[in-house]
Formats: sequence, structure tokens, C-alpha cells
Amino acid sequence: MGGYKGTELEKDCDKATKIIQAFIEHGKISQQVIQNARGIAVFTGFRAGMYFAGSGGSGVVLARLADGTWSPPSAFSVRSGGVGLVYGVDFYDCVCVLNTPEAVEAYTNPELELGGSVSLAAGPIGGNVGGAKDVKPVWTYTRSKGIYGGLTVDGTVIKEKASENAEFYGPGFSTAQILHGEVKLQEGEKWLAVRRLLDTLQ
Repeated sequence: MGGYKGTELEKDCDKATKIIQAFIEHGKISQQVIQNARGIAVFTGFRAGMYFAGSGGSGVVLARLADGTWSPPSAFSVRSGGVGLVYGVDFYDCVCVLNTPEAVEAYTNPELELGGSVSLAAGPIGGNVGGAKDVKPVWTYTRSKGIYGGLTVDGTVIKEKASENAEFYGPGFSTAQILHGEVKLQEGEKWLAVRRLLDTLQ
């Protein structure tokens, strides 16, 4: 008999933890950027072109609550925008640092197009955060694993995965309720991946 295999949300949390740790360890995202964030979205996606077809991925979004802690994660799917020419298949990781309440609220919509309602900008590297005037609603950090250069996430569509959230939290919780802290953390093996992600951010 097999052991506990976990839900899709748990798997996405584990991926998000590894992605954030990698960006920090390689000096791409500073701890100050994370500390000042109002929210954060992390996802893995892929783009395909020429003789291949399709694009997609998945990830999670979290919001900082009024007491300074982080909300539980809400799951979403990714449909990549068709920017540029892709040869073969390109896999990439993306961290979106949400710097304003409006940017966080945009993720509570059932569907969101990055670069549409909320403007994107490449995030500052390492400790070079700059002054308040330099802070954009969303800073993006990307790491491509394929052969596609000049990666941009403008046009990427983020869609709430209500079924995945329901599988983990139970039915009836929207992304807005999750990000507003209406879902309380619990103990148990099921919550280990969530807690690892929260510990990394905290």
C-alpha cells in the first residue's frame, strides 16, 4: 500500500518553495523585496512553438495579512501569452512580487491577464530595491529552463483553480476568502507543504 501522495496544491506549494529559495540563493531576489511585498505569486509554466503546440502551467498566490503573517496559498492555472517566437519547448519559473493592495486584489478575480489590469516591471536584482518611487505594482522574476530567450510574461493568463482549492480546503472557499485570511492554518501531514512555503516567506 502506498503512503500519502498529497494534493495538487501541496505539490505546487513544494515547487513554489524551491523556486523562491533558488532565486534568493542565487541573489536574484533580496529578502527585503519579500519582506516589503503585499503578496506573492509563484508558478512554473511552459511555452511551445513551431512544430509543437500548447502552453500552460500552474502555481499559487499568497497575500500578506494585516498582522504581517501570510495567508494560505490559493491555486491557479497558467496559460502563457504568445509573445515572441518559440522554437521547441521552453520551461520557466516565475515569481511575481505584488507590491500594492490592488495587485493582490487582481489575483482574487477568477481570471487575470498579466500586464493587463496591473502593470508589470522586471524586479530589482539582489539588494538594489531603490526608493518608493521605483516600486511598481508587480515585479516579475523569471528563470528559463529552455532555449527561448527574452522571456516575458505579459499576456499570461492566470485562472483560479477552484477545484484544487476545494480539494485541499473543502468546498465554498474563494480565492478572495483565502487571501483575506478567512481560511485558518491547521496541523497535520496535509499542511506540511503549505507550512514550508509560509516559513520560507516569513
